[in-house]
Amino acid sequence: MKPRKGQIWGSHLEESPDELMVSFCAGRDVAPLPMADEALLPFDLWTNRAHAIMLARSRIITRDMLAAILQALHELEDLWARGKWKLDPRLEDVHMNVERFVASRAGEDAGGRLHTGRSRNDQVSCDMRLFIRQALLELGQTVRDLALEIVKLAPRHATTLMPGFTHHQPAMITTWGHWLCSYAQALCRDLERTALACRMVNRSPLGAAASFGTSWPINRELTAELLGFDSVDANTQDCISSRWEHEAQAAGVYSMLMNHLSTMSQDLILLSHPYWGFVSLPDKFVTGSSIMPQKKNPDLAEVIKGKTAWLNGMTAGLLAMPRGNMSGYNRDTQWTKYSLLDVVRECAPAPRLMREVLKGLAVHKSVMRQRLGQGFPEAADFADALSRALNLPFRSCYDIAAHAVRLSGEYGNIQADAAARALEQAGHDPAGAAGVLQDLADPERILSWRNHTGSPHPERVREQAARLKEQISREAEFIGQIGRQADRALRKCGQQG
Repeated sequence: MKPRKGQIWGSHLEESPDELMVSFCAGRDVAPLPMADEALLPFDLWTNRAHAIMLARSRIITRDMLAAILQALHELEDLWARGKWKLDPRLEDVHMNVERFVASRAGEDAGGRLHTGRSRNDQVSCDMRLFIRQALLELGQTVRDLALEIVKLAPRHATTLMPGFTHHQPAMITTWGHWLCSYAQALCRDLERTALACRMVNRSPLGAAASFGTSWPINRELTAELLGFDSVDANTQDCISSRWEHEAQAAGVYSMLMNHLSTMSQDLILLSHPYWGFVSLPDKFVTGSSIMPQKKNPDLAEVIKGKTAWLNGMTAGLLAMPRGNMSGYNRDTQWTKYSLLDVVRECAPAPRLMREVLKGLAVHKSVMRQRLGQGFPEAADFADALSRALNLPFRSCYDIAAHAVRLSGEYGNIQADAAARALEQAGHDPAGAAGVLQDLADPERILSWRNHTGSPHPERVREQAARLKEQISREAEFIGQIGRQADRALRKCGQQG
């Protein structure tokens, strides 16, 4: 292929690089950052609609004024969607921009009354909760899709034998299917965390005002319903004091997920290295070099690792934000908004990209099996089998197996004759373990000895994949439940006008 216009690498690749991958890896190198509050505008419009409807229902403003306000908000939304309206930095934030637009269209009286019974403190807290809820729902979808892809692949590789590693060294015989199931199990926990964070943020702070409520006869339950929240977050002071907490918890969800994706990335970097050759990354998800024409670099995996380190630092910063703050609003928390927006922008595409990588991954089964002939990966199983066959303490059999490894040193596996000599030198008749010695040359047979829940035994791997598929669907139920509730509320909010 020829590289895309402006791209100096990739002419040796069989597929054009994935555009999302290129953007994800390029980061901010050439891409400008949008205004932070641009991301909040859709949610601020929703919050304003709900608040205005509540004011009218509570007879704080007239129905005619409500109609004028809603028409102005609709006009603003339409202009913004068509790129005809931008936030004015002179007006400080999205809240004042929206209020001034409403005043310019519906009149100063309507614009001024829109802020009745609330503060920018509960406005931004509400906007951020809506943003976080949406971000977590979208994250849940991509994590679910990644996990389901993995459990679809795992049974296909239930018998794809390969070495497992500890300390980056050959350890025991396993399968690629078992390895994949380990990824899916971790992602199930990520879905659990995402669901919990989504439930906890799905409570309305609107009406808390500056921190201490308002003397206006507002209906907080109505605005909560119109915004699709599960309930009202009752204590008005905590609603405002806890603003940082939801940002930190959401960042923590991303952080744990990205740590799992980082482990997967490092696995792929090593397993795809030409000197290992266990797998090959799809050409769409590698990058080239500006000087070395042959390179197929795992940049995506490296960037996931780099973003994970950065994200962990951002999460620590969010957790540190409330230290030393008195209860109530403190402007320190304005920076929690920036941090969380950065986290979502930088990390949200990662599970989607990882799913595509795994879908297109080439697994070299023969190479994996060949590597079982290096590093004595059957040694621990051999010790266990001797202990059962000869009714000896495991530690005694460990020493026999270790001696057999030494005697087989020029090979990469324990040799049957070396094992027999080790047994004889330890004072045992090799005939008592004849079946074990015979199985030493058969990695499938050795693997079959480990037949219990969660093991790499092919049948157990298939069971794991089936169980995990059910668990993924169960843990992901919150996506439909909360998402449908939010959609109904948004439609209802529009119909009220």
